[in-house]
Amino acid sequence: MRILLITHTHSPSGGAENYFFDLKKRLKKVPSMEVYSLGFGPAAEEGEDFFVLKASGSNLSKLLWRLLFHPLIYLRLRHKIKKIRPDVIHIHNIKHYSVSLLRAIKPYPVIHTVHDYSLLCPTGQNIHRDLTPCPSGFSLKCFWQHRVKYRRLTYLILTLTLYLFRHRLKKIVKQFIAPSPLLVDYLKRNQFQDSIYIPPFMPEKKPLSFEKVNPHLFLFAGNLGAHKGITLLLEEFARACQHHPQLQLMIAGTGPDENRMRKKLHALGIERQVTFLGWQADLSTYYKTCTAVIFPSVGLESFGLVITESMSHGRAVIGVNRGTVPWLVDNNRTGLLFNPVKKGDLAEKILMLAQNSELAKQLGKQGHEKLQSEFDNEAILHQLLMVYQNIC
Repeated sequence: MRILLITHTHSPSGGAENYFFDLKKRLKKVPSMEVYSLGFGPAAEEGEDFFVLKASGSNLSKLLWRLLFHPLIYLRLRHKIKKIRPDVIHIHNIKHYSVSLLRAIKPYPVIHTVHDYSLLCPTGQNIHRDLTPCPSGFSLKCFWQHRVKYRRLTYLILTLTLYLFRHRLKKIVKQFIAPSPLLVDYLKRNQFQDSIYIPPFMPEKKPLSFEKVNPHLFLFAGNLGAHKGITLLLEEFARACQHHPQLQLMIAGTGPDENRMRKKLHALGIERQVTFLGWQADLSTYYKTCTAVIFPSVGLESFGLVITESMSHGRAVIGVNRGTVPWLVDNNRTGLLFNPVKKGDLAEKILMLAQNSELAKQLGKQGHEKLQSEFDNEAILHQLLMVYQNIC
């Protein structure tokens, strides 16, 4: 069987992309399976089992080619796909040249792993302007409430793009896969009836060790964008530092709001307590030294691979009480949940663990146990292989 995996960013730059390459590696170990990947990047590139096309440059051109057909890109995609002759095409995030790509893959059996809420909301966050989660997904009833960012015209264009993309996608995709039961429920309520739950692969089990832990050190890992709750995190961390000046925060990641966040540190007076690590391919060293990992995403997350990575290292998680997070983090058992719209709640949880290292260890150990008992990578791969066989 030949499988073609397609994503919009052909580099391990985030949770969805890391899953994409992990999946490719695991599939290549399956006997009689040929696996190829195709995506977009800053420059065209080609290898034995992959093709990379040059991505569109500016945000404006990206948006434009999500709406319009690009004949040249279509011909290039069709040529590459014909060369592979896949039995199944498995698409992931496809935000570059979406119209052209969907037309190129139309003759083949297609499945789609939905990595976020971008099929349910023009902004991809599925929250309202008051930062509360949308209970149903985007609709005419809550049309303007979803405009948590963007100018009015941009938002209208994004909304049009969403409706057209959903319409085309439903005609082509035979099976939708979501990484959590909650996202499956949202998809089915929005007429994506052929949706099933298959979790991502879990990180390899790490030996439990607390020898290098700094009880005052916390970690954030992720994109530095507004939807990840980085502003909320800094404000709450500054509030916690007023009661516990020894606190330290490591921030691993890059993103559009990085410069603004550095200025925010200065305004809050916590430059000495916060360290920017930049993008890190391997976070193991930082997991070993922190007492807990903070997951403050304001927008709804489809899964949260940072959470499972933290649990694999036996580290407690402080996470938002929305989206998939409460499904992964059992409050007061494997971590602590906080309300992102309640001022001081996150600061309180940070102080709770900074002042009680034994509690942090206990939560981390129980999270480690949960990860090993509730998820099985072999079973996850088998589920996916069954989907491939059923549609080809």
